[in-house]
Amino acid sequence: MWPPLWYARQPAAGGSTMQLIDIGVNLTNASFASQRQAVLDRAYAAGVAQLVVTGTSVEGSEQALQLCHELDESAQRLFCTAGIHPHSASGWTGDTEQQLHALLKENRVRAVGECGLDFNRDFSPRPQQEKVLEAHLAMAVELHLPVFLHERDANQRLLEILRDYRDRLPAAV
Repeated sequence: MWPPLWYARQPAAGGSTMQLIDIGVNLTNASFASQRQAVLDRAYAAGVAQLVVTGTSVEGSEQALQLCHELDESAQRLFCTAGIHPHSASGWTGDTEQQLHALLKENRVRAVGECGLDFNRDFSPRPQQEKVLEAHLAMAVELHLPVFLHERDANQRLLEILRDYRDRLPAAV
């Protein structure tokens, strides 16, 4: 299943065989509201074949999915992730998990995340960040999706948690 999850099938710009895929597009940010199509047009003109809009909350992941449908009717160039950023881990509930799980089954959602650990600012308690990360990893294993990881000042702990999943995850960035 990996890497063809979002592998570009069209030739790259300038006849090159290398495919450029931007995996961290923050188009859900309000600052892009009036220029989303222009951002995509510039990326395509620069040779970016596909883009992945980052989901960092349930609402943000839903918005990312909606943007994929609105801005790429062909379903060939714009995809998204669905996840809960570690800064927001304190808001995790059973409902959050169910909503995220449903989003992850959508065809345009190609990775679990952005998820991980951020021990730099500790906007959410560390044990809660770890619990939410493990829930993301379990869903990635179940649904055979790669994970889009976030890590800040938590490298060792992230690696410890990933050890239990690394042989079952299809991929991680």
